[in-house]
Amino acid sequence: MSIVSPWKHDFPVYLSHAHPNLCYLDSAATCLTPKHVADAVFHYQCYAHANSHKGLYQLSASVTERVEQAREKVAHFIGAQSGENISFNHGTTDAINMVAYSFVEPLLIEKQDGDQANIVISAAEHHANLLPWQRLAQQYNVELRIAPLNKDGTINQANLSALLDSDTKLLAITHCSNVLGLMNPVSNICRIARNKGIPTLIDGAQAICKGSVNVSEIDCDFYVFSAHKIYGPTGCGVLYAKGNLFDNMRPYQLGGGVIESVSYQQSRFIAGPLKFEPGSHNVAAIVGLIEAIDYMADISWHDVNQYIDNLAGYLHSELEKLPFYQPLIKRCATDVEEKIPTLVSFQVKKVHCHDIASLLDNDGIAIRAGHHCAQPLHQTLGVNASIRASLGLYNDVSDIDKLVASLTTAHKMMAL
Repeated sequence: MSIVSPWKHDFPVYLSHAHPNLCYLDSAATCLTPKHVADAVFHYQCYAHANSHKGLYQLSASVTERVEQAREKVAHFIGAQSGENISFNHGTTDAINMVAYSFVEPLLIEKQDGDQANIVISAAEHHANLLPWQRLAQQYNVELRIAPLNKDGTINQANLSALLDSDTKLLAITHCSNVLGLMNPVSNICRIARNKGIPTLIDGAQAICKGSVNVSEIDCDFYVFSAHKIYGPTGCGVLYAKGNLFDNMRPYQLGGGVIESVSYQQSRFIAGPLKFEPGSHNVAAIVGLIEAIDYMADISWHDVNQYIDNLAGYLHSELEKLPFYQPLIKRCATDVEEKIPTLVSFQVKKVHCHDIASLLDNDGIAIRAGHHCAQPLHQTLGVNASIRASLGLYNDVSDIDKLVASLTTAHKMMAL
């Protein structure tokens, strides 16, 4: 394993006039931006910017073509049927809400008084994949069912299957937990739901950074992710919808660019993904997403994943040597290398997580402390908060050594 990341020099934040000593271990929240992506966004904004899908002039037409080419690129990247199955939005949270109010809510509105209905999620969900379903459940008096986890932190498939029935309107689960870093067997889970005629949504925010997502193989109905989780810009997300689902869904938000015709009394909407992209596209962010996908492909997904997996093994082994280290989920000694999560959430014995984060920040170490927008999961695991360290392709052994040393110092200083 390389002692120094071969890609760290691609990230300007580490330059001498920026943050050369930064130890960034919060990639699960957002990845740092490589210069390739920043340059692509800058070049577009300075030399090619216009409003897409609106103007007849050449500059606008070129931007429109660029957005539609981006759709096809994303479709190829995640194994979708075509660009017509891809809608751009503000991010994973926006995409999940789109499914909630464009697809699920109309099903609940059609429900007759006295009819039973339920929505199923897992205990490992980010608030973004909990709160929209919680609100719909409360508003339409339907049951929100929670699939429990196995001891290793993955979703219990047998218990989940028992929760699914003819009244289930949607199964919405995470591909990879943002707290536990564990990949769920989403293909198997989607097969269970499909055999019962239940549509599925997969939150891929933490899985997309692996670069191996194939929605056709998973066979989900919806898949969502954000550009900034894959070294792209913030403010850009993707919603994949299988088949002709977009045509059968109502728009989530209304505005310019989504109508075929409109009068003061009624409107008729266009078909396809544009129906869910009102107003002006965030073309700069879309350009950045495509550059990020190209950048990762150029440097080799295989090499990056192999490097980060090896680094994750070192992270876990070094933390496990610390007598005060308390992981939320204990790793099994038989875990194979591929199963080692590239993030870890833990507590430091007798020291509050926020105190640890503050002390580590003084040492130039950026980690996450709190419930990581997954408060119910922490409650399920019997804790209020945790510290999370997550890896990116710019991290190396020195970052982990620095983390371990700083944790040791902080524990000596603060432990009662």
